[in-house]
Amino acid sequence: MNTLKKLNFYSKFSKSVSSIKIMLLLFGILLSLSGCEKIKSPMVPETSIPDVEPLTVMTYNVYVGSSAEPLLSVENLLQVPQEVANMYNNVIASDFPGRATAITKSIKTYQPHVIGLQEISLIRTQSPGNSITERTPDAEEVVLDYLQILMDALQAEGLSYQVAAQVENLDIEMPMLTDTGINDVRLTDYDVLLARSDVAVSRSMTANFTNILTIETLALEIQRGYTAVDATVAGVTYRFVNTHLEAFAEENRVAQMQELVDVLSAEALPIIVLGDFNTRAPNGTAYQILLSAGYVDVWQMDSEGTGNTCCQDDDILNEMSDLSVRIDQIFVRNLELPVSVLTHTVGDTPSERLPSGLWPSDHAGVVAHFAFE
Repeated sequence: MNTLKKLNFYSKFSKSVSSIKIMLLLFGILLSLSGCEKIKSPMVPETSIPDVEPLTVMTYNVYVGSSAEPLLSVENLLQVPQEVANMYNNVIASDFPGRATAITKSIKTYQPHVIGLQEISLIRTQSPGNSITERTPDAEEVVLDYLQILMDALQAEGLSYQVAAQVENLDIEMPMLTDTGINDVRLTDYDVLLARSDVAVSRSMTANFTNILTIETLALEIQRGYTAVDATVAGVTYRFVNTHLEAFAEENRVAQMQELVDVLSAEALPIIVLGDFNTRAPNGTAYQILLSAGYVDVWQMDSEGTGNTCCQDDDILNEMSDLSVRIDQIFVRNLELPVSVLTHTVGDTPSERLPSGLWPSDHAGVVAHFAFE
């Protein structure tokens, strides 16, 4: 409420309290004169103006469950079916349903208004496989649908979120060696923005970067992209952007960051850009591009811990956390920041590990609270 209304409210409340106190005093005097037992006056309840809920946002790379580097670095195509099998087995062993439950606990603790997710994967198979002769992905038997698994976990915890924007990145099918022959495995990778159900969203946009990494040996293009949406919280509309930049080649990563900056250059709304940027703070080249474009890294405001977000061991079974670099970040532009901006990581303490010893992801998530008055 505005200042004038507050003053009127407090003036009326003060007069009411004074009247009640006078009546109670007179009533007490009358009782004492009549010889009744001494009684306690009832407590006058205190009133306060409720604080506005802080704008809370989160970014989390949930991890597909295996490193792709051994596969992407093969020099002999005859190695591919075995490397694909290794990667597939690692993904299954990483237990995303169990990890989704752990990730959901972090979400429930902070209940962000908007969440940016990376490496939301869809794993499908086909038996027998035909990808050696047919280049078009056509495996349709769903093994793991990360988005559905996570949404089910959120619902089981009584949380209500909606998919505000989703971009499809890589969609690749490859042969996998099995005990019975060659099957196909298909991986489709997405970046997703979730919005809490009480957050109004509009102007959803998804796009893939024009600059992409090509693995010539495999005739494979590593597509990356971004999602954007307008989200209104406490009467203020923000432009949220979620992305996952190239991990394996800095040249492509830098070009993608510049492309994103150019796309957002004319945006007038307050912008919150979050994701796995794969650029190290504070000296990464892509990181510096964002700073030069007027973006502020909110981790520098009021932070708890080191902010390191990457990376646990490939099998995510290491006992001690191996997080040593900060590549998952939250930036703002066109936004007058409040005095209080609290940022911290999640999913990176031993108590958050699964009973099996698995970490929730090979990355930590990052949460930011903007306490606007």
